[in-house]
Amino acid sequence: MRVAKPSYLLRFDDLCPTMSKERFERFMDIIERHEIRPILAVVPANQDPELKVDKADPAFWTRLRALESAGATIALHGYRHVCNSAGLSMVGKHSRTEFAGVSEGIQREWIHKGLETLRANGLTPRLFIAPRHGFDSATLRALLEEGLGCLSDGYASRAFRRGGVLWIPQQLWEPVKKSHGLWTICLHSNTAKLELFERLDAFLSENSKHFTSFDRVIFHAEPTELRLHERIREALIMLRARSVRV
Repeated sequence: MRVAKPSYLLRFDDLCPTMSKERFERFMDIIERHEIRPILAVVPANQDPELKVDKADPAFWTRLRALESAGATIALHGYRHVCNSAGLSMVGKHSRTEFAGVSEGIQREWIHKGLETLRANGLTPRLFIAPRHGFDSATLRALLEEGLGCLSDGYASRAFRRGGVLWIPQQLWEPVKKSHGLWTICLHSNTAKLELFERLDAFLSENSKHFTSFDRVIFHAEPTELRLHERIREALIMLRARSVRV
């Protein structure tokens, strides 16, 4: 059944102690003012030099615990964020990823260690977000074996099940007005330009009542796979995304 009005989720990727603290806090000031409950995608053991923007923040984990206590949802964002594998992803937006194509045993080890790291720092990870949208069927099995049955990705307009996992779609990388459906806006604070802060603030001023949270989404999610017309639409969008990448 088509949703009569749009629902938005806000997601922030690439969070780690060496991220840009100043840019991240600017975004947090905006979402706190508009009372948004975002998804925070945390890299547990970052080794990606592109995410080493600042010196390691000693208050990083304390800040995340405070944000989670205030209503944010913590996501496991890969393990080291090192994308050396050329395996074929189920989403297929990038040619090289961290997880897709890696053996299932290693993937499970990374997921297990990543979850341990986040939990040791007082966080409760509730879903998985693959760096560069790169994951395969082995990733889904490893997630289920580690008790993490939800991820954020895919081009549908509602939450759905595939491979035993609940998928919450993620289709936008900037605020865009929609007429119906569930839309996740993914932002990267490390590389955000000034105009994005301004656009997000203005978008939330007009549409904050349409923003939802992870808890609300999973409570109302239809535990079904995509219907035929939804799979066709998803395949067309995925094909277009791959063509743009090429």
